[in-house]
Amino acid sequence: MSAVIQRTGKIELPSAGISMYPLIKEGNVSTFLPVQREELKLGDICLFVTDQGALIGHRLYATKQYGSKELFIFKGDTCFEPDDPLPFTSILGRWSGVRRNSRFLAANHWRSRLLAVLALRLPEWHKVIRWCAERNERYT
Repeated sequence: MSAVIQRTGKIELPSAGISMYPLIKEGNVSTFLPVQREELKLGDICLFVTDQGALIGHRLYATKQYGSKELFIFKGDTCFEPDDPLPFTSILGRWSGVRRNSRFLAANHWRSRLLAVLALRLPEWHKVIRWCAERNERYT
């Protein structure tokens, strides 16, 4: 997957699940671009590979230093717990936007930025969004 991003300059993947609702909904196609460590900032959504080999796109919530090793902590906007900390080598790319229907919502759009601020600053935000996502799933 990393080779694909490096060769083509991007990767587009359909989303599954509600972990990044309402920004990214089930079936939306997200675009990820290559990223360098110094370009990452809290609130960025990144595509990464877990220790179990799963591909995940979640928001960067924190970085932690463990001795000489820097680890990155991600969390889905509707998730109750963060993902396991990962080294930078597990990060494949940074989210540049999402295509839903025929429209593209960029990562630097005010809606995307607002949701990043809310997710990072409001501790109980994930509960409200999770409730909305589950309710939306039930009635669609």
